[in-house]
Amino acid sequence: MRSSRWTKRIVVQGILGMVVVGTAWADAPAPKWYDTIGLSGYVQESYTGNLNNPLSKTNKGRQFDVDSNSFMTNAAMLNIIKPVGDSDHYGFVARLMAGRNAHILANSTNGNSDASLFLQEAYMTYALPALTKLQFIAGKFVTSEGVEVVDTINNPNFSEGLLFTYAEPVTHTGLKASYTFNDKVNAMVGVVNGWDLSTDNNSGKTVIWQVAVAPTKKISWSFQGLYGPELADNMSQRLSLDTVLGFNPTDKLSLNAQANWGQQTHDPNTANSTGVIGAGKTHWAGAGLWASYALTSRFTEIGRFEVLSDQNGANRFGVATPSPFLDGTTNQTVKEFTLTHKTQLASNLFTRVEYRHDWSNQAYFERHDGSAVRNQNTLSADVYITF
Repeated sequence: MRSSRWTKRIVVQGILGMVVVGTAWADAPAPKWYDTIGLSGYVQESYTGNLNNPLSKTNKGRQFDVDSNSFMTNAAMLNIIKPVGDSDHYGFVARLMAGRNAHILANSTNGNSDASLFLQEAYMTYALPALTKLQFIAGKFVTSEGVEVVDTINNPNFSEGLLFTYAEPVTHTGLKASYTFNDKVNAMVGVVNGWDLSTDNNSGKTVIWQVAVAPTKKISWSFQGLYGPELADNMSQRLSLDTVLGFNPTDKLSLNAQANWGQQTHDPNTANSTGVIGAGKTHWAGAGLWASYALTSRFTEIGRFEVLSDQNGANRFGVATPSPFLDGTTNQTVKEFTLTHKTQLASNLFTRVEYRHDWSNQAYFERHDGSAVRNQNTLSADVYITF
């Protein structure tokens, strides 16, 4: 944004019935910092029905659509954003969410179970005047991992998938630096409190990174991850490796693939080869595929398939202890297949109808009498408006 702007004015003068049209040039004052602030947001409502009719009225394996057979006000989001300017070289983002999603996120972040509002992001950005391709970001920001994002209206499907829910963090709090080499390559590295931690639970710090390339307009690829202590002690280390490939062969067809692998050392629920409790390693691995096809300018069809497996007691799905499974472990492999139909009702009004089938190699899901079963089927619909 330039500090000054030349504007053209038309000067009209009437002298003795004659009209003289001339031009004059003026150096307009630079806009104030607050003139560049933008406000935006969205409101989302939904309904999710579970064909199992679980006794607990809870959909297992879900992030936000956890309430079965229930209407929900998922989110009311307000974004306050100032982009980095050409003259002042700084910007900021503040994003505040209310609704059911906000309550769930607050509960999973530092245990704020009673919070009705969730500060999704709040960070400042500074670009070096002599090297504007290098930017520093400080505060709370969403993770770089995965295909799906925390704002579900920006995802192909209504429900968040297994990888988003169990294999990735949602936010980080700390400092990161990003560098744009050109329009095809950029990289990021940072130091943060950890995995969904606004305040750290140990004296160590977690390193995050990302390398993203877009060699053509149709192909994109990124590799991101984190490494550092995530439990209350400083001995355990968590490693998350995540990669995403995007391919848009036509204007109507969009394909995405994700692979994720994680490891936790000194897991308190495991033992090493000599039997020492709390000294073992746990692992998890998963993959996902997304396909979106725009039938028309208003109708889009989306399909998703995911698989996530935990090993050696990783227990990414939060199974109760002692384990209710017949083999006595908490290990399981869960898969899901989702079909979503999206309709654009107006320029800023959208709705989605979704069918999702989840299944596991363990009796993990719940039936109407409270008994465990290996599969779950849900039907959902949401409507959201952006502003």
